Amino acid sequence: MRKNKHSQRSVGISALAMAGFICLALGTGYLAEVTNRCTMSVSSDTVIKTNRMRDRADGYGILPTKDGGYLLTGDTVWSAGMGMWNAFVVKTDAKGTALWSKQFDSQSAAQGVIAETKRLSTQTSDGNFVVAGDIIDFYDANYESKKEGWGDVLVTKLNASGKWMWSTMVGDYSIDFPQRLWAAPDGGVILLAKFKETGYGEDVADFDAVPEYSVIVKFDKNGKVQWSKKMNWAATDMEYLADGSFIALAALDTRVTEQPDLGTDLVTGTLPTVIRLDSKLNVLWAKSIETPPMEYSVPTGTTAADLKINKQKFRLSGGDFRSVEQTPDGGFIAFGRFFNGAQLLGGARDAVIKSLTDPIPYIAVKMNARGKYLWARTLKTAFGSYDSDIRATKTNDNEFVLSHNVARKAGSFKAGDAASNVELIKVDAEFSPRWIKKIDIERDTAGYDIQATRDGGVAMVGRIITNEEHMIMGSLEPWEETFLIKTDANGNVSGAKVVADFTQATVEDQSSYLISQNMSAGTEDMQLPINKNVKPVLSNIKNTQRTIVAYAKTKVTPVCSTLNAGSSTPPSTGEGAEPQVKTYPQINFDNAKEAKIETEKSRQIHAELLPVLQKIFGKVKMTDNTSGLWLTYYFPRQATVADREAVQKEYVKLGYKVDEAEGGRLYVSKIGLSLRMTFSVNNSMVGKLEVML
Repeated sequence: MRKNKHSQRSVGISALAMAGFICLALGTGYLAEVTNRCTMSVSSDTVIKTNRMRDRADGYGILPTKDGGYLLTGDTVWSAGMGMWNAFVVKTDAKGTALWSKQFDSQSAAQGVIAETKRLSTQTSDGNFVVAGDIIDFYDANYESKKEGWGDVLVTKLNASGKWMWSTMVGDYSIDFPQRLWAAPDGGVILLAKFKETGYGEDVADFDAVPEYSVIVKFDKNGKVQWSKKMNWAATDMEYLADGSFIALAALDTRVTEQPDLGTDLVTGTLPTVIRLDSKLNVLWAKSIETPPMEYSVPTGTTAADLKINKQKFRLSGGDFRSVEQTPDGGFIAFGRFFNGAQLLGGARDAVIKSLTDPIPYIAVKMNARGKYLWARTLKTAFGSYDSDIRATKTNDNEFVLSHNVARKAGSFKAGDAASNVELIKVDAEFSPRWIKKIDIERDTAGYDIQATRDGGVAMVGRIITNEEHMIMGSLEPWEETFLIKTDANGNVSGAKVVADFTQATVEDQSSYLISQNMSAGTEDMQLPINKNVKPVLSNIKNTQRTIVAYAKTKVTPVCSTLNAGSSTPPSTGEGAEPQVKTYPQINFDNAKEAKIETEKSRQIHAELLPVLQKIFGKVKMTDNTSGLWLTYYFPRQATVADREAVQKEYVKLGYKVDEAEGGRLYVSKIGLSLRMTFSVNNSMVGKLEVML
């Protein structure tokens, strides 16, 4: 079961004015909602509790239930991971107190799913619960002969008291696990699962390298499969929308789906793609999130006579995207990490080095309801990433809370530098931060699922490594416990010293550094290879609870202002043109850092050359003055042979003799001075001149 900047807004007139503007599109109901959120306090519950089952208990899924309580799902194991994992389900009341705790303890147990899983349980219209996990039980000789790896999906229905009602096992002869689970209007459930492809043999060395795909399965209220659909892609995240349609986020393997011409459009792996599907799982559109193509010159031939320069374009991912949500205006927003920031797109050396030591920023990319790319923004806080997963949930005011495990030490960017904490960030629909919280409980805190609650707060599940130790196999080891954290609308837990406020944030517009293109994404009907009713062993499990922060019920006024994170152009409304993308020469020029002249000889050459370059290129930056031996200049466009010829003419006027002039090379000299200039005429990625003195 587991596994560019925005100005500060006041709460008063500016917030109401913005609400009035948005109201034109969304109706007066939205204006009332915004006004109330900014002026009226709301009742909210808060608590932090832990659940100890065996030596280690990791919580991977949380579901706020209709009675105000929570359903927690996860894994537990004896002997610090040396024993067999068992899946658990814990039902709590609104105060976090466990009402019942169950485990699946059949032959090999319901194994855990990796942490990219979001919700692993749902509550059906009859008030009962359906949970999903992966399992390796219930196989026969025929099944065993075909099985290449362990793991099928077990879907189980429990009544409100935790009593077993039915179980169905579905999958392929491969490693399969659930990703999302939703209640359907007819009392059934809809499952999103990921399957590995078969046909690679039982001795395959790396199952992570085996291709995978996602499957949607519809069950009726009795657990019978009604239909199933196969995607030719593996979903990273997916949402079941109110009208019965879907929005998905996937990393499309463009080498397969796009079939590129390797001579002109060479892709280098997967591209994050937002995919819109109707209620029958037909793809309406699929749009990539990527950087502008990187073009490289590839020489061919063995002699100077047959030497040719071919151009190859490389398509690269625009970030590591993990979550997608629908926005109040009917559009969609994808959340992730901006590891391909402008400073990494072929930028200057010092910018690249700085990017490796700075915390990796969050990114949000907005598309309208038709898939049109509107804007991209990054948000950077003080803390380095501890893992790659980012979770998002939409709150009842149509805003979003992001959850991410970050390093405890500010500024750290390596997972080994420090223990992890949980960072929570509330953002509005423009990706401006309203508040930032950091949760630090005992030795180590890691969050794995987050869900919005009806009172405007969020509930989170994960695990902590405790301060308390016990003996395991002759040595003292800490307990690992599942936590339940419930915050109010402002991310606070009443009386909690383990929840800290942070205000350091930088929001920047990155719209010019990304593009979106049509992608090929398909679905097809599928007959499930494995689809049978089973009966796992469900039993009670001992669950020792601890209270980290006591339950409290308070009234709070939700934060309506945003943190002071700079200023930028307001977001696009979606009616105009897509953002104007910057070229790579512009990107490199923007990131070039000007250097100081170090020697008299360099100053003399620079004084002659700079006016010439400014006359031809307009904007110029001198970035490299290596002890008076080398000068490097950047321009916001690619250099051409015509540019070299124009510089050549100017140097002739200055009294220089032309020693060599061919392609991008220009060698000139006069008494006591010789210059060797090289223009990057064959590199479309940068506008650059290197001058050797």
